Amino acid sequence: MLGCAGLLVSGSLMVTTASAADTPDSGPHGAVTLPVPPSTRPTFSLPGRDGADAAKGQDRRLAAGRAAAGTPAQRGDMDGDGYGDLVYRTDYGEVWADWGSDGAAVISADDSQVKDLLLPGDLTGDGKADLLTVTPTGSLRLHSGANSTLYGGMTSYTTLSTGWQAYDKLVVPGDLTGDGTPDLLARSSSGLFLFPGTGKGFKAGIQVGGAGWSQFDQLVGVDDINGDGLADLVARNATGLYVYPGNGSSTGYPFKDRIQIGGAGWSQYNQLVGGTDYSGNGTPDLVARAYDGTLYFYEGNGNGTFAAREQAGTGWGLVTQFAGAGNRPHFGKAGVFARTSGGTLYYYGTTGTGRLTSKYLIGDGWDRSLVRLTHAVSLRANGSSDLIEHSTYDGHLYNAGAYASSDPEIAGGSKSYNLVIGPGDLNGDGKSDLLARSSTALYFYAGNGTGMSVKGRVQIGGSGWSQFNKIVGAGDLTGDGRADLLARSSSGLYLYAGTGKASSPFGAKAQIGGAGWSQYKNIAAPGDLNGDGVADLLASNSAGELYFYAGTGKASAPLKARVKIGSGGWNQYADLL
Repeated sequence: MLGCAGLLVSGSLMVTTASAADTPDSGPHGAVTLPVPPSTRPTFSLPGRDGADAAKGQDRRLAAGRAAAGTPAQRGDMDGDGYGDLVYRTDYGEVWADWGSDGAAVISADDSQVKDLLLPGDLTGDGKADLLTVTPTGSLRLHSGANSTLYGGMTSYTTLSTGWQAYDKLVVPGDLTGDGTPDLLARSSSGLFLFPGTGKGFKAGIQVGGAGWSQFDQLVGVDDINGDGLADLVARNATGLYVYPGNGSSTGYPFKDRIQIGGAGWSQYNQLVGGTDYSGNGTPDLVARAYDGTLYFYEGNGNGTFAAREQAGTGWGLVTQFAGAGNRPHFGKAGVFARTSGGTLYYYGTTGTGRLTSKYLIGDGWDRSLVRLTHAVSLRANGSSDLIEHSTYDGHLYNAGAYASSDPEIAGGSKSYNLVIGPGDLNGDGKSDLLARSSTALYFYAGNGTGMSVKGRVQIGGSGWSQFNKIVGAGDLTGDGRADLLARSSSGLYLYAGTGKASSPFGAKAQIGGAGWSQYKNIAAPGDLNGDGVADLLASNSAGELYFYAGTGKASAPLKARVKIGSGGWNQYADLL
């Protein structure tokens, strides 16, 4: 249970804050760099991978009828030992390759710009497994695996194509079409698209499925799990786990009839990961992460099914995205700022398990009468969220990030604004945007991806938006990959689903909660708190209790039942952002 009394100040925290008396009323009231949590490498261990178990792993390969020399290089084998490894993005942006006995940060946080990671196999022709990454603005990048065990060894890249922000999930299942090269699947709200591989990239896409594919919250490219030489796809929905065996078609529907291989119990996992052979038995396996950060291993049987699970590691909650994972990736915000009535500002990070870290002191001098604060989804491509200041003196908008300290003003704004919101990408270009509300209008500021400025405002709503006493948002609540809004009035809580269109970024409001939501003093959108790729909600009451509402990814009922994660002290905060 999380309390408020503890104070944890990170040694890596870089903060320069000025008191209200020392700061001109017309300018920003501080510069902030979010804290980087202590780096603790999680554990990853499987029979057959290390030490005395190595012989067992060799026995498994031979028992599978595939000699090691005849087994193609694993798509996720980064260190070349014949076993698939884990590649993942941490909550502070680094990309790691982890081969169990050791690991390396192969792409730094400053260089990453990584929203999702894919395992294509060897696309560069050097016999080593490569990595594909997807940026928030839709660039598909190829990172050579030649130096995949060295710190920074996969930083350089070649851009293969752009425009992929139109899809909420990309999947490399392996060779679906039977030509010996890996293919790519992409899903949008309108359906599923196949991009046949060329061996070095991908051809133009063809639609192979309709909107029904949106029912799946996990799409995992698992390679050939049934032994027929064609790649397969694993998909999860509310009823269970399914295998879609590949049929070899490159011009039409690429799957045979689906087969259910698991029930609703698979919903206990927030990410499913596949596409490589972790155990060395010659068949691809599946890894699943539970909501408490425990990693489980399901060995492939070679017939389209998986063996009983084994625990493979702990401490994986702080991984925001695995390479080869099937979830819709969340990007750009993970945590909350909390400000007292006296102007002291704190930050709480996320653990990936539906809880918050201990608080980090940002500083004093954040006077509520001088500056309104907004915690926005990252305005840059690196994924670190931004603190936006709205000056009550001149009405201008400032970026409080230390990187913007030389020129912090991002928009002229207006003294008439009573609320500024940063919910993420609203117009479908992959760049996070801002909203500002006055008593008579709602305005849209398109982001340009730099965090240093935004485009000119456009009015998208009228005085009706003044009925709401809280409006929050930080990503996708409905499961379509678009940023949404939640708004509270005295009559209840409402959902405005995102459309991805700048001229009308939200659909009609839909009530999802009643007047009981007025019990909360503060409501905040922290991003994804529990690692499933769906945006969540926090709410605190006057008794000092903090509640967590996990997102479901379903427009009809976007929030699960509340869970108390703070039992006292949260009423000290005038603002929860």
